[in-house]
Amino acid sequence: MRRIAFVILFLAIVFTAPVAWGQNLVVNPEFATDVAGWSPGLTATIDWSSLDADAAPASGSGLVTNSDTVAGDASGALQCVDGISGDAVHLVSAHILVPSGQSETGRADLLVQWYAGPGCGGGQLSNDSTTDVQSSTPDVWYASSSYLQAPSGTQSARLRLSVMKIEDYGSLQAHFDNVVFEEMIFGDDFESGDLSAWSQMVP
Repeated sequence: MRRIAFVILFLAIVFTAPVAWGQNLVVNPEFATDVAGWSPGLTATIDWSSLDADAAPASGSGLVTNSDTVAGDASGALQCVDGISGDAVHLVSAHILVPSGQSETGRADLLVQWYAGPGCGGGQLSNDSTTDVQSSTPDVWYASSSYLQAPSGTQSARLRLSVMKIEDYGSLQAHFDNVVFEEMIFGDDFESGDLSAWSQMVP
């Protein structure tokens, strides 16, 4: 019920208040020439691919491969994002394409782990994820995005280009491009992202 109430309140604010965006906090979000700034997680790799979400000949994408041997596990490429404002709403999004011709199945999305200290330290507070892209709809660039509210006291977040593989064998790949992690800034005294003074109606 709390999440439903927050979504209702959030939509009401978005459609009645001027909205601006902070800077994109992601390093190398478009994978123009390489995958610098991104580190592979356990059982995963990330490689540069010339396939680009905008069909730009001078750019590319990050190709993430999950080779985990545990069924249903997710792995991917990681980046620690600093400069997060606690309680603020953030747009987290990317274009994701799961290529066809793969024997394994699963999905891809963005995972956000919120941390109390800078540099992804100080203890993990919680985690969230964006809408997922299924391997059953391959070879199409889909926008995976969500508006996520950072927990109170958040200073950083670990962003993962996440690929979840259903099977306990083989590997599953997904392309990621145009990764965004931006704070939503309201133009009518919501600049801090603090919504604590506003009441909620829960049906």
